[in-house]
Amino acid sequence: MFLNSTRYGLIACRYLVRCYYQGGGWLSAPEIAEHYGMNVRALTPSLRQLSRAGILRSRRGGSRPGFILADDPERVSLLDVMLALEGGIKVECCRRVIPELRCDCPAETCSVCTVFNVELSSLRERLAAVSLKDYGEERGSGKADRQG
Repeated sequence: MFLNSTRYGLIACRYLVRCYYQGGGWLSAPEIAEHYGMNVRALTPSLRQLSRAGILRSRRGGSRPGFILADDPERVSLLDVMLALEGGIKVECCRRVIPELRCDCPAETCSVCTVFNVELSSLRERLAAVSLKDYGEERGSGKADRQG
C-alpha cells in the first residue's frame, strides 16, 4: 500500500528520533542505512524528501555532514511524515486511474473509493495521534528492532 521509499523514511525517522534523545548529532545516510542493513541508494531519496518537507535538516560538508530532525519529535506526527513521503493518502476514482473503464458509479460517489476513503480517513486520524517521539521509543533490542 505504501511506497518502499515511505518505509525507508519511516525507519530512518525512528533512528533519528532515538539519536535525538541520546544527545543529538548529525547522522549520515550511510550510517542510518548501515544501522538497519538498508541500501543507502534506496534510503537517500527519502531523506531528501523529508528535508524538503522541513521534517529533517540536512547539511553537506563540514566535519559532520548528514541529517538531523528539524523539530522536537513530540511536535511531528507520523501523518506529517507520511504526507511528506507519499504526497497524500487517498484513493482516486477508478475512472481516473483506469480511463477506459466503463463504470456506472458517479465519480463523486464511487462505491469502491468510498469504502477505501473511509478507512483511509481513520488511518489519517490514527497517524496524526502518534508523534515521532512515540514512534521512536525503544521497543526492545536485537534483530527484530533493527528491521524497523
